[in-house]
Amino acid sequence: MESESFVSRVMALIQKSRRALRLYSSAGSNGFSRDGSSGDLPAAQVAQWREVNGLLLRKLSEAAEAPNTKKIIYDVFALRSEFQTLWRATESELVQSQRELIASAESGDFIRAAVLSTSLVSLKARLQAGQAAHHELDLLIKRSKVVRPAAELSEENATVLSTLELLDEQVVDEPVKAVPLKVAVGGGKVIPLKRR
Repeated sequence: MESESFVSRVMALIQKSRRALRLYSSAGSNGFSRDGSSGDLPAAQVAQWREVNGLLLRKLSEAAEAPNTKKIIYDVFALRSEFQTLWRATESELVQSQRELIASAESGDFIRAAVLSTSLVSLKARLQAGQAAHHELDLLIKRSKVVRPAAELSEENATVLSTLELLDEQVVDEPVKAVPLKVAVGGGKVIPLKRR
C-alpha cells in the first residue's frame, strides 16, 4: 500500500512537471516579460526554468518506468541528490559572478558588468529551478515516508560493512563469565546487584 502511494505520488509529480513545462514553453514563445515588453532577460530566465523542469520530467519519467518500486525509490533518492548538487553548484557560481559584477562596476568596466548581469539572470533562474525541483522531490520522499534503499550505499560504506561482516565471522565463541553487576547511586556509592 505504501509503495502504491509512492508510485502514485511520483506520477502526480510527473503530471505537475508536464503542466509547468507547457506553461514555460508558452511563456517563452510569447516573449514573456513581467512588464509586458519583450526582452532577452525574461526569455533567458524562462529558458532556464524550462530546461531544468524538462530535465526533472525526463528523469522522473525514466524512474517511473523501473520494473519495481524499490528501483523507483532508489532513482528518486538519486534524483533528489542530483538536483541538490545542481542547486549548490549554481549557487556557488552565482556568488562568484556577483563578486565579479561588483568588482567590474567599481572599476568602471560597464560592458563586463552588463555581460555579467545578463549571465546572473540565467544563473538565478537555474538556481531557483534547481531548488524547486529538489524541494518537490524532497516533499515526495517525506510525504511517502519511504526509506533510502540499501542498494544506495556508497563504496566506502559498503567496504566498511563488508569489513565488519568479516570481523563478525572471525569472532571465536567463548563462554561469557558471569560478572556481578554494579550500579552507581548518588554520591558515587557502588551497590552490587544480585542476580535472580
